Amino acid sequence: MIILSLLIVFGPYVLFPILAALTWLGGILALLLLWVVAGKPRYQSDEASVVFISDVGATHQTLFIVICACVAGFYILSLFAERWLRHVDRLPTDLRKREVIFDWLAIVFCIIGSAGLVLLSAFNAFDHSTIHWTMTLVFIVGVALSAIFQSAEVWSLHKDHPDRKSLRRNSILKLTVVVVAVACAIAFGATYGVCGGNSTATSSHSAETCNSVTSAAAALEWTVAFILVFYFLTIAADLWPAGKSSPRYMRRLAKWQAKHENVNHLENDFTGRGAFDVYPERANWQAREQEMRREMIDRNTGAAYVGNGNSNNGTHPSSIDDNRYSMGSQTPMMRQV
Repeated sequence: MIILSLLIVFGPYVLFPILAALTWLGGILALLLLWVVAGKPRYQSDEASVVFISDVGATHQTLFIVICACVAGFYILSLFAERWLRHVDRLPTDLRKREVIFDWLAIVFCIIGSAGLVLLSAFNAFDHSTIHWTMTLVFIVGVALSAIFQSAEVWSLHKDHPDRKSLRRNSILKLTVVVVAVACAIAFGATYGVCGGNSTATSSHSAETCNSVTSAAAALEWTVAFILVFYFLTIAADLWPAGKSSPRYMRRLAKWQAKHENVNHLENDFTGRGAFDVYPERANWQAREQEMRREMIDRNTGAAYVGNGNSNNGTHPSSIDDNRYSMGSQTPMMRQV
């Protein structure tokens, strides 16, 4: 029911990263549960007390491949959806060439990382150890670079659309998630390398030490996997504002306002902001819908020169000379989207 409501109100785009997050979270929890229910076994004699996701995935390879393939598909669709929504002005448009470059680089590294994810599941850690861990590195680096370029794009957009506070917030949140994940991934690589991912004794470390260190490496791998869920949710946050620019949403809002205008004059409408009280002369919902669409496009393309959103009408943005500017909205329901 929740997914159906999101689909009706926001359209299918926001579902892609949400499905990626839910599929990945459900898959990781399923693998963890399978290992725990089986009695926390060591699948091979040289494994540590805490096994790697890769080892559980190798034991249940069909499930692991399905999980990784679905997540890779939803992840790629999420970034293409964002590119499309910016292209059709449903989200704040890229006003500088560098923002478009950042976006396409994010997509390229997303595809590379997704390919690594699928291949690491296809080449399991038991039979193809070298290929598996190489693809794991490709996956981690690809996703990290993709997220960094996404953060750079959204931060740059924030400077061209200063009235969109969500842009700055999303870029900081995304970069924070990436920094934490990369730090954990580096720690994982360092601890994994101490004993080569095994619990057996080496020339410089005892078996007990290797078991503890390799178990820590495995725990870090699980941690990175769970952090990835939050990264997918940051993409959902990027796409979420497109809900208020969808034709379906605007049509429903316009009809509601036209129906209730004479009752409460929109002082306490469901948006909580007296939306479109500034347009009392428009009595039919079709006109309201068209007005919403025009303003949405103007704001997302940086053409809505109406002040800075704080009643400072008449001010001049720094980029007015090159027809690239974006300030505040006169329409309360469209602010801070």
